[in-house]
Amino acid sequence: MPTLVFWIDVDNTLLANDEVKKVLQHHLQVEMGEQLNTRFWKIYEEVREETGLVDIPLSLKRLRAEIPEDQLDERTYLHVHSIFDNFPFIKALYPQAIETLHHLNTIGQTVIVSDGDLDFQAEKIVNSTLAETVEGRVLLYIHKQEHIPDIQRTYPADHYVMIDDKPQILIDMKEALGPKITTVFVRQGKYAKEHPKNFAPDISVDKIGDLRTFTAEQFLYPNQ
Repeated sequence: MPTLVFWIDVDNTLLANDEVKKVLQHHLQVEMGEQLNTRFWKIYEEVREETGLVDIPLSLKRLRAEIPEDQLDERTYLHVHSIFDNFPFIKALYPQAIETLHHLNTIGQTVIVSDGDLDFQAEKIVNSTLAETVEGRVLLYIHKQEHIPDIQRTYPADHYVMIDDKPQILIDMKEALGPKITTVFVRQGKYAKEHPKNFAPDISVDKIGDLRTFTAEQFLYPNQ
């Protein structure tokens, strides 16, 4: 049997990141008021547009630099920072996310391959127990599809499986590795209904827990 390595995304794949954002918006509005809450999330989107990724530390830093202390005192700012630092991410895991990782590890090797700002993303993965569940096999990149050779060298296998909620990442991975990779589209979060013209994942599921019943053969030979 060929060896399998699963490359598994985090946001909106294992963890309901869109719901996390809604909860954070509520907490920030309570803490800072509607005007500053709105301004923070505008900065958040500006940073994402500029850098191509979500960068919470940079967004908070820009908020601090832009808003004078008579509108946002240091104590409140530090409390806002702590809301992100201490968010209970374990409560945001999708149902059966942990069980799915355990199952996949019985038929291959599970590796979390995530992107985003490295500090906040690492904290999210540790605090949600995802790092522990995959026995520390975690790779973080700004843009993971730009580091495919590094990922392969770190966790070599005969065949790879990319599990992600973002169509473009799955497209990029398939273009890079062809038949050596099986792409799995998890229809969760804001990209669930996004279907680019050239998007044809090997496997599509409605939720991460659906993969608990898949066999190694289904991942190796998805079109049979």
